[in-house]
Amino acid sequence: MRFLLIILLFYVLPAKSQMLNQWLVEVATGTASYNGDLVEGNMPFKRMGGFIGANIKKIVSPKFSIRAGLSYGRIFGDDKKNRDPELKQRNLSFKTPITEFNIGAEFETRSLEDYFYAPYFYAGVGVFHFNPYTFDDNNKKVFLQPLGTEGQGLKEYPNRKKYSRFQFTLPVGGGVKFYLAENLVFNYEFMYHFIFTDYLDDVSTTYIPLDKLSPETASLSFRQQGVNFALRVGERRGDKNDRDVYYYNVIKLSKFINYRSL
Repeated sequence: MRFLLIILLFYVLPAKSQMLNQWLVEVATGTASYNGDLVEGNMPFKRMGGFIGANIKKIVSPKFSIRAGLSYGRIFGDDKKNRDPELKQRNLSFKTPITEFNIGAEFETRSLEDYFYAPYFYAGVGVFHFNPYTFDDNNKKVFLQPLGTEGQGLKEYPNRKKYSRFQFTLPVGGGVKFYLAENLVFNYEFMYHFIFTDYLDDVSTTYIPLDKLSPETASLSFRQQGVNFALRVGERRGDKNDRDVYYYNVIKLSKFINYRSL
């Protein structure tokens, strides 16, 4: 009996260590969305763009992995889709791609070495690029950041600096992973991104006098119909205290590199 136990230990322990220090590649697809000034409520799942991404991951311990990834998503907001009459009247809209690189760590609540599935959490840091645009009254695509629709970059408004289209992000989230086959893992993942700009949608503060702006910028800064703009100067265009965020719902397929059977 002791002999059998010793043989079993020599068999099981190396088997459990086979996953350690292995590398995986992941491909992902799903949806992207955002919370900000041009949507109502939290997590408006009906307003989703597409998402694709890829990661490289290393398993450090049975419950801990590190990973780095590159992703591309598209988000949008449109006052015409809001229910609030005041927001509809504001009549602003935007779209932007988001290209992101991040690195972080996964922690499984239980090891896939021992179970068919495992919930996990993720936290990391990243940098992303965005470039909001809209369509003017002639349906021409116009990028918004160079215009300064709220007076960014004007000497009369020194506290309104032009925002950078490169920003840092703190992605946090989690999901659940399942074994599909010996060297394949399926994941569902939700990822929420805290960011450090309120201009993801190019909307943040108050209206400024239109005569301070170029004609093109003025026409995209104030788009209300049948409203006397003089009554709106200094009124809120957006809410600078409510920071924008974006998030992803994705499914992923992971494959071991140089897989050794467990």
